Amino acid sequence: MIRTNDKKEILFSAFRVSLIAFSVAVALTIFAVVMNMFGTEGISVNSLYNAGVDIMGSFACAVLCSGFLIAFKGGAEDKSNKWFIILILVTSLSFLNNAFSWRIVGEASYREAYLVLSDVTKILDFALVFCFYRYVRVTLSFDGKLALLADRAFKILLIPAVLLLVINHFYPICYEVDAGTNLVKLDCYWLVDLYMMIVAPVTTILIVKSDNPGRQKIAAFSFIVIPVFHYVLSGGAHGYATQYGSVLLALILMYCIIFNEKSKALAATKVELNTATAIQTAMMPHIFPAFPDRSEFDLYATMDPAKEVGGDFYDYFLIDDDHLCIVMADVSGKGVPAALFMMASKIIIQSCAMLGESAGKILTKTNEAICSNNPEEMFVTVLLGILEISTGKLTYANGGHEYPAFMHRGGEWTISKEKNGLAVGALEGVRYKETTVDLKPGDKIFLYTDGVPEATDKNENMFGMENMLKTLNRSREADPKTILGAMREAVDEFVGSAEQFDDLTMLCFEYKGNN
Repeated sequence: MIRTNDKKEILFSAFRVSLIAFSVAVALTIFAVVMNMFGTEGISVNSLYNAGVDIMGSFACAVLCSGFLIAFKGGAEDKSNKWFIILILVTSLSFLNNAFSWRIVGEASYREAYLVLSDVTKILDFALVFCFYRYVRVTLSFDGKLALLADRAFKILLIPAVLLLVINHFYPICYEVDAGTNLVKLDCYWLVDLYMMIVAPVTTILIVKSDNPGRQKIAAFSFIVIPVFHYVLSGGAHGYATQYGSVLLALILMYCIIFNEKSKALAATKVELNTATAIQTAMMPHIFPAFPDRSEFDLYATMDPAKEVGGDFYDYFLIDDDHLCIVMADVSGKGVPAALFMMASKIIIQSCAMLGESAGKILTKTNEAICSNNPEEMFVTVLLGILEISTGKLTYANGGHEYPAFMHRGGEWTISKEKNGLAVGALEGVRYKETTVDLKPGDKIFLYTDGVPEATDKNENMFGMENMLKTLNRSREADPKTILGAMREAVDEFVGSAEQFDDLTMLCFEYKGNN
């Protein structure tokens, strides 16, 4: 039993079991030879060897497939893994089909069954070459008109290729099975290989034209070269176990090289994303209590990105001894571009705030700065508040962000739906209005991004504002940290196993006044 979560160890275990399977097939062949040496009747070395290797080959494919499914459980990390698994499964079916063929070859009573198995062999060959094209198409990232044309043509051409086999079954024009249950090739036998003769060269051209490293191209070529080499050596004969053994060998070689190259690139990207995450986290205040020497207020904030890096951000800082600035923002888009824009927006907002301007003017100046150089036309929704600590007077401006939630001491949480302005960076010349609230000791504020009310379960139901307020009201007397913990727990319980699709950022502030 595999007791490791390491993907490489799982795959190596699968390869080891596969090699053991082929060793058993060789042992089976040696057993057949020894039995014949002692004159045992009824055992054909040729049939036993081929059937044995086919069965073991099918078993090896099943083990490999299981290894990949375990290594990439929870869904393939990319489409190339999915297509490789399909390739392995088709190869396994081909081995199994061949094993049945060798069991009945030469027995006249099974002539019709042998013809059906021969038809299935050809259909599986079509499936193999088509799935191979799809695998390298996704893995090596073909693009251009030829790739788009091939996508359509290869799907359409499968129909006449399979139809030809159906016709041939009733009216032999390519091959037939004689009374001795032997496959007889007719003059038009080449027609059944026409599909593969079209797909192989077109795929070769696409591989050559791709921008991938030479090792990956050579590995992809192995699927074409090794089976063709085997075909030439066997004189065009079909049905031998080594036919699909060469295919399996090419598949393993192709996957090991391409996967190794891609895993290195993914690892490098992961390191870069981890570095970006660390930088982003360091830019946001994350040490609590935020101001241990100030007893007039308490606050707590969290940010959980949907990806490694996100576009949400919060901020809080003292402009002077009597003024605290609080910011909650959400950048358009996701991933690294949003994170970069977030960092720039945060710096601009803080720079404008430290000039001592009002909340509305801070957003107005920030909008002017972003609009002056914004080629990607990104924007950020911002709710920014300036608290006069000594009096509890809070003045805030809303640039297209979610409405804040307020709770006065002894009351319930409510949403303050003052008129919003446009998102910052969306349009030049915007002036932002301000709203003033007088906070009393015990009053609280809850700021958040849309990732909270729009958190979605597997049935695409949203958490919603109603659930958000219910959660807040269940912990009215709690401190800011406890309130955010309760909210996150409620969101996680609602969402369940569904994937988090948006950043989830929250800030809770409690005004305590001058004691």
